[in-house]
Amino acid sequence: MADYDYLIIGAGLAGASAAQGIRELDRQGSVLLIGGEPEPPYHRPPLSKGLWLGKKREEDIYVKTAPDWQAMDVALHLNDAAVELDPGGRTVTTAQGRRFGFGKLLLAMGGKPRHLPDAVREHVFTLQTLADYRKLRALAAQGGNVLIIGGSFIGAEMACALAQQPGVRVDMLFPGPGPLAQMLPLPLSLLLAERFREHGIHLRPEDRAVRIEATDKGSRVLTERGQVLEADWILAGVGLEPNTALAGNAGLRVDDGVRVDAHLQSSHPGIYAAGDLANYPDPVWGDAVRIEHWDNAVATGRAAGRNMAGAETPFTHQSMFFSDLLDIGFEAVGRLSSRLETFVDMPADYRQGTAYYLQGGLVRGVLLWNNWDRVEAARALIAAKQRLGPSELRGRLR
Repeated sequence: MADYDYLIIGAGLAGASAAQGIRELDRQGSVLLIGGEPEPPYHRPPLSKGLWLGKKREEDIYVKTAPDWQAMDVALHLNDAAVELDPGGRTVTTAQGRRFGFGKLLLAMGGKPRHLPDAVREHVFTLQTLADYRKLRALAAQGGNVLIIGGSFIGAEMACALAQQPGVRVDMLFPGPGPLAQMLPLPLSLLLAERFREHGIHLRPEDRAVRIEATDKGSRVLTERGQVLEADWILAGVGLEPNTALAGNAGLRVDDGVRVDAHLQSSHPGIYAAGDLANYPDPVWGDAVRIEHWDNAVATGRAAGRNMAGAETPFTHQSMFFSDLLDIGFEAVGRLSSRLETFVDMPADYRQGTAYYLQGGLVRGVLLWNNWDRVEAARALIAAKQRLGPSELRGRLR
């Protein structure tokens, strides 16, 4: 059994950022990243964005090169997922039977895509890994009819990407009135729907799949509203489930992710969590949050790594997120939910501006719609915790 001062389970962006955070304070301690994929850490946003549109190449998405990791003196143990954690014995066992001891441990395994009920698995795909991207890329190269089920970020971004591939017809089935309806104010979701249709994406809003059947060619989907949709293959974009089994089986506190304190430490001393998996106190409001975005993986990973190395600093970063959908791009901070009260500060065409998400008159979230270089101002506005009405907000972050 090999022993390490710092053991990181999950060789994704959060794990990679944690290794860098450790090295900012401790240049000598031994560090090992364990990953279930054969790939070293890489950035995931290009899987549904730049790789499809020729803006990125596969070799561009890796966090570091092999010589970079060697120069940092960080070891990688890949293609062998951790399957058992013994907090008392401070050991981790992998699928291949390897055992590793640790002084401090970070859980950064992210999540796994939710599957559709009764799905015909050979024709239903998800997008989470580089291997998934390669598989979808090969399918798209054959052309044909693709059905995307779900109006989430992955569903919306992949609809845009696939609609720009030669010979691919895209249908999109989702329960809301427009894409991203769970977070966008209604006028913006409807504007997005209009832009999707203008780019040849066939939308099936306000409907859900109730049964998926195999056909000679692919799949047939029956919906709540009685539609029958034929597809060569299906992409499911119905959300992510945090990978909590390892932590839960080890007796750590689990509740929509691994519950951690403001230092990102779990219920067991010396064991931390970061990235999609971490359920931590919101730095402004204190309520538990779990965020599945790139900036959060970088920030929580680095903070957890530094705290593992002795920083003992509370996590105060307000994570942002972003998306690019055809000619619409946005950045956002805080809680964005269409169930909150919203004030949309935009012209009548909704092409550019800001949407504020309010609870009890307090700004809980800010959406910057084709509105750039305002993230820090949005963070400051949320952190101020002031009661503001439309007159105070109008024009504030234009």
